[in-house]
Amino acid sequence: MEKRKPSFLVSSLVILLIIAILGVSILVYGTAPHIPIVIAAVIVTLYGLKLGYKWKELEKAMTKGVSYGVPAIIILSLIGITVGVWVLNGTVQTITYYGLQVLSPSLFLVSAVIITAVVATMTGSSWSAISTIGIALMGVAYGMSISPTVTAGAIVSGALFGDKLSPLSDTTNLAAATAKVDIFQHIRHMLWTTIPSLIITLGIFAAIGIFSSREAADIGKVESMMTTLNNEFMLTPVTLISPLLIIILAFRKVSPIPSLIIGLVAAVITTFYTVPGVSLGTIMNTAHFGYTADTGVEAIDNLLSLGGLDSMLFGVSLILIALSFGGIIREIGIAQAIIEGLKRFLRSRGNVITSTVLSCLGINVVVGEQYLSIILPGQMLEESYEQTNLHPKNMSRTLEDAGTLIHPLIPWGVTGAFIMTTLNVGIGYIPFSFICFISPIIAIIYGYTGFTLTPLATEDVVDLEKQRVSSGTGSH
Repeated sequence: MEKRKPSFLVSSLVILLIIAILGVSILVYGTAPHIPIVIAAVIVTLYGLKLGYKWKELEKAMTKGVSYGVPAIIILSLIGITVGVWVLNGTVQTITYYGLQVLSPSLFLVSAVIITAVVATMTGSSWSAISTIGIALMGVAYGMSISPTVTAGAIVSGALFGDKLSPLSDTTNLAAATAKVDIFQHIRHMLWTTIPSLIITLGIFAAIGIFSSREAADIGKVESMMTTLNNEFMLTPVTLISPLLIIILAFRKVSPIPSLIIGLVAAVITTFYTVPGVSLGTIMNTAHFGYTADTGVEAIDNLLSLGGLDSMLFGVSLILIALSFGGIIREIGIAQAIIEGLKRFLRSRGNVITSTVLSCLGINVVVGEQYLSIILPGQMLEESYEQTNLHPKNMSRTLEDAGTLIHPLIPWGVTGAFIMTTLNVGIGYIPFSFICFISPIIAIIYGYTGFTLTPLATEDVVDLEKQRVSSGTGSH
């Protein structure tokens, strides 16, 4: 049977049905994303079979989809193992103790955004920032009785700001490469949307901090926690060696997996110093099952009972299911059909920018894969930017405003699963990840007002024509 391409109308209806299933299941019934995605995968598989695809082809597509997530699964597993050891050796306790001393409750959320932004900019990785300083900030927030979901939103906002603007970031380089613009030209152009987004985000968190700090910080609880931490654990800067090593290695562009392994080895060695008489078996069990605190102080026990490989199985299973689903979507061409269908509406600059944002959103929602949400809209809408006399750096900026920043808001996406599992907050962080909403909105506003949109100069048109000739595509 000959394969047929999916139509724009049917593809749109399939996507709307999938979004409805996911939305009702997660938001109305409060279920985890796993089973709704399995149901969605069955629907898409049936559609693929109707288009003429064989089961073996769809099965191969699922396997290929999962293969993209293998590094993320390994990273997630290593983070769980490392966090378990960090609690055992006192790393989390040390950072929490000194954080409670230094940070003010009213400015904590603003500080969380700034601190994670700095770490993410230095390392070029939102994952590194969230899995190191982010975990520590969650502990401080717990001690100050600040909402963990709001705190997670602040951490995500800062981490994504830094990831987006860092020349070391993979998505920053990918967006620039997709649009064929210089990386630093791309970053400078992003400042027009990213800085206002950050300022608005900081303003919102400052307001939340001021209005909530009056009732949030229970001085007696904070003092009780600090006393217990000081009495029950060895609080020493030595415990900071492991997270600092991971941050330094990330800054030096060492791949995440070896960075985490080195940090884990350092954490294990540190444990023999901070926990006298600890056995290797205890360390291995904690790495697997996580740390269970038993100090007699409920607040401390709730805070420190975390980590371990088992704690990451929720995220790992979600990634496996979501990427299998995304592999089928990619194979049968649903996303491509929708983007092609949108092209008929691209008569103005505002519509081109908006279509880019919606395409990035759609691919993130349907496929849950960040790289594809940048590459596919970039490749398919490139000519629309040229036809509306827009410089390619406008496209690279919009790909980041939407592709990079919307991705963490998708619970079944790789980064969404990572955030939920690492910060242990479920989907509650999503409404408070303000920068991820604000940046795409600003991009659309700029699209229709023309503010900061750079037109194509004559020499740019010549350069684009040369690129097409050299790549063998010719002119259109």
